[in-house]
Order: sequence, then C-alpha cells, then structure tokens
Amino acid sequence: MKNLLHILSVFILFSSCGEDLEEFTPTEKFNSIFDNPSEGLNFKPLDAIETDDGGFLVLSALANESIFVLKVNNRGDFQWSRQLEPQYLNAVPNLIRQGDNYYFIGSSQPDYTATLFEINDLEQKVEALRTYTSYRRPLAFNNLTPDTYLLLTYNDTTGTVLSKIQDGFAMEWARRYDDIQNAHEQLASFQNSNNTDFFVGAYNAGSVIYFNSLRKEGLNLTFANDQGIETGKIRSSQSNFLNSALPIGNALMAFNYIFNNQAYFINGYQPNLNDTVVLETLGGELMQDRLRIQSTTSTVVSIGTSDYLVNAYTTLDGRIKLNFYDNSSGEQIAIKYIGGIDPLEVVKIIPTTDEGMAILSKITIAGAKDRINLSKIPKDEILEIL
Repeated sequence: MKNLLHILSVFILFSSCGEDLEEFTPTEKFNSIFDNPSEGLNFKPLDAIETDDGGFLVLSALANESIFVLKVNNRGDFQWSRQLEPQYLNAVPNLIRQGDNYYFIGSSQPDYTATLFEINDLEQKVEALRTYTSYRRPLAFNNLTPDTYLLLTYNDTTGTVLSKIQDGFAMEWARRYDDIQNAHEQLASFQNSNNTDFFVGAYNAGSVIYFNSLRKEGLNLTFANDQGIETGKIRSSQSNFLNSALPIGNALMAFNYIFNNQAYFINGYQPNLNDTVVLETLGGELMQDRLRIQSTTSTVVSIGTSDYLVNAYTTLDGRIKLNFYDNSSGEQIAIKYIGGIDPLEVVKIIPTTDEGMAILSKITIAGAKDRINLSKIPKDEILEIL
C-alpha cells in the first residue's frame, strides 16, 4: 500500500479492529479502503448514506453483480457487512431511509424482477422485503417526496416504466412511454457500448419529476408531472447524453453531459419543462480534463447559512476533481484534487450532518484490484478550501 498517497487508514473486511481509546470528534477526517484479500473480489460501489451514529452504509456490486452492503463507523472503520444470496443481484442507486431502516432496489432471478431490500443497521441484517411482479430490470430508485418514492424500470416490450411507490412501499401508479419490442436487448446493447447513467428524481415538492433513461432515440432526460405524465424532455442520441442532473433551487438545475465526445458542465440552467429541446443547445462549459468514460456527480453542501454546489468528476490522470461553486451566484470559487498514484472513480458526494462531506469512490489498486474507497472531509478543511 506504499503507493497510496494521503491514505490515513486501510481496513480489511471481516478482520477485527483493536480497541481504540482515542477521543473522536465528528469533524475528524478519514480515508479508508475496504478489501477482502481472502476472496480476491472486485467491488463496484454504487451509493452511500450517512447513519444516525455518524457512520455510513455503502451499497456495492461485486464482479458477478451480486449485492454487497458494508457498514462503516464514524471513524471510517469497518463495522459489519453482508453479501446477499446469488439469486439477488443488480442493485441500483439510491439508498433511501424510512423510519429506523434503510432501503434499496435490486433484482431477483430468474427474470430480473424489481425487488425492495431492507437494511436493519441495529440488527446488522439485509433482507428482501417485497417484489414488484411484472416490473423488471430496475434502473434507478429515489424519493418523490420525503414519504413516497420513484422506481425506474425497463420492461422487455415497453422500455422505460416509471412507477410511484407509496409510504408503505405499495405501488400507486406506473407509466410507460414507448412501445419497444425486445427492449431488453436494446438496453443490453446500449450498456455494452456506453458507461450508462440512469437516474430518477423530483423537485418542487414532487411536482416535477425527471428521469434519465433509454428512449427510442437514445438516452433522454424526460420531465413529467407528479402523476408521471410526460411534459417535455432533453433529447439526445445513442452517443450524446446527460450523465447527471441536480436541482439547485429556484427551478434551476446543474447538468453534466457528453456531446460529440466532449464533456460539458452547465450550472444554473432553467429547463423548459413543457417542450422538447436538443442536448447541444444547453451551452455548457467544456471540461477538458474530465475522463468522460467515467461517471460524474454533483451535490449541494450547506455550511452555516451558505450553500455550495460541488461538482465532482474523475480527471484524465485518475484523480477526483472537486469544483466548488457559490450556489447563489453560480460563480466557481475553489478547486480541490483528491488522489495519488492509484486511479479513483468518483461515485457520490455525501453532505454530512456536521457540515462536512464524504466522498465515495472506486479505487483501482495495482491496475487490477477494484476496491471501495470512502473518505471524509471535515467542515474546517472545506472552509480552508473555500
């Protein structure tokens, strides 16, 4: 591990940790890599969420798409983990919370039926809770409102299906948008040739829904009302498409996208929810140092009374670049690079309750071993960056 720069601690999964009597403060930083050398497995981190104790739950896929859940404490130490049975696979972002437990969506074999999983952190359990019969190949999962949810799936003969899930996780409605024969084959072909970024979300108290999914002409960002009825979209193609979308207040959004094999970012864009526009009209800023074959992500971090938009992506040299913007003016105010010799691929930025932020990424060690990397930047260090 000598080639890892700025790594404060490396923890081995399933190993015991010695008792540490040092006093912990919530703003302490950490940088942890999680590995299981006895198994030699590769990990693909998908999402992370902060828990009440200041720790984190991390959702990951293994090389065979089986599902792996990891719990990390507030120091970045391994606490517990579970690998689900082989019939469960293909977990998708996001992790969401309801009550004392956490939930995510994956698939059940043999027909890739969308399945809801529950994580009980206190009891250290992960179990399948409900299957949504006839809804297959889940793509994304997220909140519609604090108590209702959106599920994006891709059925064999219709393509994209958007569903609303109620507070008790029963389905309320489902909407299809195309009739595509052998849609699953088109999805597989698209995924084989692109690093796809499917996502779903909502803003304005759930009155505006947006989702990125494969439509007839390519990967499109579709806008819908609170009943899932399509109102407009940003049309792209098989090779030009959005990578991420983030509502930032006042009906504005921030987008990362690819056009003509170049990476762009646009901040403070006001979408026309009732029309169809083409991707090339967005007019974003060229990100020349972004490794465009990797994902990118944005979030808003609040410190005191100020909000900062953080746009993060993997650079051509394998580091993570954090671009900080004043969320009121849209002005870029700071840049921070993270990483060293072993390349990092950013997955998610998580604002923390102590006004810091955690960074979930995949790290590739010695050019072959894909591992989970979770780091924490405390509030004081963010203020120094700004």
